[in-house]
This record gives sequence, structure tokens and C-alpha cells, in this order.
Amino acid sequence: MEKNGQGKGIHLGIIPDGSRRWARMKGIKDYDGRQSGETMEKILEHVLENHPEVNELSIWALSTENLERAEGDKRLVYRILGTYMNRMMKSPIINEKDIKVNVVGSRWREIPSEIMTLAQNVISETKDHKGRTLNICIGYGGREEILTAVMATSKWLRKNPWIKKLHENIFEQFLLIPKPLDIMIRTGREKRLSGFMLYQIEYAELFFTDTLWPDFSPEELDKIMEEFIARGRRFGI
Repeated sequence: MEKNGQGKGIHLGIIPDGSRRWARMKGIKDYDGRQSGETMEKILEHVLENHPEVNELSIWALSTENLERAEGDKRLVYRILGTYMNRMMKSPIINEKDIKVNVVGSRWREIPSEIMTLAQNVISETKDHKGRTLNICIGYGGREEILTAVMATSKWLRKNPWIKKLHENIFEQFLLIPKPLDIMIRTGREKRLSGFMLYQIEYAELFFTDTLWPDFSPEELDKIMEEFIARGRRFGI
């Protein structure tokens, strides 16, 4: 497998954590998620405008575990997603930069129908775009992704019994997001992966910031990108 950072562009993954804690700290009782959505839009536009080295961006909007949260918590996330995808459909930068948008997740079809419709619309509108890729992970979990890929690979092998050894390139075709991660950024003080892209994260550089997601800025992203470039990556060699 050819590793990223060696001529194929950077895959940046973001876990935007800390919105509810931010609202509590600000004393906002009925947080509508506006600031979180605005940060999402601001960071996306900054990456597209100022970091051409990033050719794939994956944002974890909702995990499989999040689907078990209280209805009030989920409504907040869905409100943010709905607002964000509506704005994305109207954003000229998606078309100007020819961005292909994927909405991925083994359980994303469990989300409300109106959010699913928005997701399907943005996928349909951008499916023929040839520029960079934006993955929005909804109802996504790394372990479930791997298990689903294993099942799909097993079916493929039964149809191709002459295959004696499974190459990882074949297995990766059955992942929701085949491209390995180069950088993982998690905001919100937590220092764990929580199941984010467990297969793809093998050689990713990890960055954990105490900044809560609504306060995460393009300037902080730039500093992380500078540190990433300064790090020596050997991919186990």
C-alpha cells in the first residue's frame, strides 16, 4: 500500500468535540448548534482555500454510539447537520472547487428522514465532481466499518475461490473510506480515538487540542499543519 504523504495528497480527519461543554461554559441553556455549524463551515472553507495539500477531509459528525444518546442530544446534532448541509448545498465553494461530498456510516440510514434526504441530495449533486473529497461521517464507527468490510470481503472471496492470498488493496475497497489518514485532529480536551477510522489511522499523526470545537480557529489549524509538515514520517521504516 502506498502511504499518503508520498505524492498522493494529505487525508485530514477531524473529530469536532466539545460543543455541549462549550455551551454549558457559556451558560447557554437551549444551545441551537449555530456556532458549531459556523466553525465547521469556516474550517472547511479555510482548508479548501489555503491548504491545497489536503485532498481529502473526513469529519466525524455522529458516531454509532451517539445514536444511543438521549433524544435531546441527538436533536442538537441533527440540527447542526441539517443547517450545515443546507448551507453546503448553497455554498459556491463546493462547485467552484469541484468538491465531491460523501456521507458515510454503517448506520447513517437510522437518522431522521429529512437529514437523510439532505445527505442524499448533496451526494447526488456532487457525485461527478473530480476535485478533492469531503467525507461527512454520520452513524459511523471504526469497528463496525471493519466488521462490515470483513463480511463483504468474505463474500467476494467465495466468488473468487482461486484467490490464495488476500491483498490489503482488495480489503480496502470494502471500507467506507479506503484512503489512509495522514492527520487526525480531535478538539475538546479528550485524548482518545473513540473508534475513529481504526484501520485508516495506522500511520496518522495525532493532534489533540484542549480547544472546544466552537472556538477552534483556522489559525490553530494552520499551526497543526505546520507541525505536521515538520514531523519526520517513516511509516515504520
